Amino acid sequence: MSEGKVSTGSSKFILGRSAEKTGKKSIQGLVNHIAKEKGSSHHEPIYIVINSKISYIKKKDYTPRVIPVTHKLDKLENKSILLITKDPSTPYRKALTEKDSPTEDVFNRIYTLTKVKLIAANPKNCVRLYKEYDIVVADHRVHKFLPNILGATFYEKNHKVPFMVQMARPSADANLVKGKKSTKLKDENCDPKYVRNQLKSIVGNVSFNPPANGTCATIKVGFSDWDTRHIMTNIHDVVDYLTNAKFAPVGGLLRSLDNIISAHLKTSESASLPFMEIKENKESDKEDYSDFDF
Repeated sequence: MSEGKVSTGSSKFILGRSAEKTGKKSIQGLVNHIAKEKGSSHHEPIYIVINSKISYIKKKDYTPRVIPVTHKLDKLENKSILLITKDPSTPYRKALTEKDSPTEDVFNRIYTLTKVKLIAANPKNCVRLYKEYDIVVADHRVHKFLPNILGATFYEKNHKVPFMVQMARPSADANLVKGKKSTKLKDENCDPKYVRNQLKSIVGNVSFNPPANGTCATIKVGFSDWDTRHIMTNIHDVVDYLTNAKFAPVGGLLRSLDNIISAHLKTSESASLPFMEIKENKESDKEDYSDFDF
């Protein structure tokens, strides 16, 4: 990985010098703890927990936010992906899977919305569908129907909420076709390169589901075997996305750094270690978390 925009001793870290120092100590504490428990070969996700004065969103919209980060989390070829399309899937399936298409080998399965309805009607089959794929993505025109179809198996505690993709870049000049059973014109355009770029963004970047009327979000920012600077750079990117108005309306949900009350770092199994609070305790800044014993 190349070095990011946050360097050791930098005064430009978005949450300030004090948070930068504390964050680095806490990351090292987590890494040492994991190494002690699992040995030197480890690759555990590290999360930032951000508590805010205001709610992230007012109404649940079941749309994961993809946050661009400097240091990517994963590669497309490492994931099993299910795509859910409009009916019929033929125009999309042909374009996305034909030889030498940019998405030729990207999707493990392509289902129509109707097919997914049939599968999910049986709870056991729905669970099997959940376990079979790392990531589920859906055409933006059918995405809104999925909460009622996939239900708690996918959506409870944001277990595996499907991502939204567009089959082609929106265009006023798009060629529309007439349906066989309707006179309504349909957009069946599909641009595999555009689809692939969206999937690379989903897999490589950070994502989270903002809590409706909630003030706490937990977001993956890196892994325990990464350089501390790379994790800090991704944290900088995440906080900027959440608080900067230029990312609105999808991002910029907290509107200002002033709306962050506190931030902590953790793994899926560890206790939370401090990052920053509005009223920072200067004595706690002096503590050394490098040998933190959970």
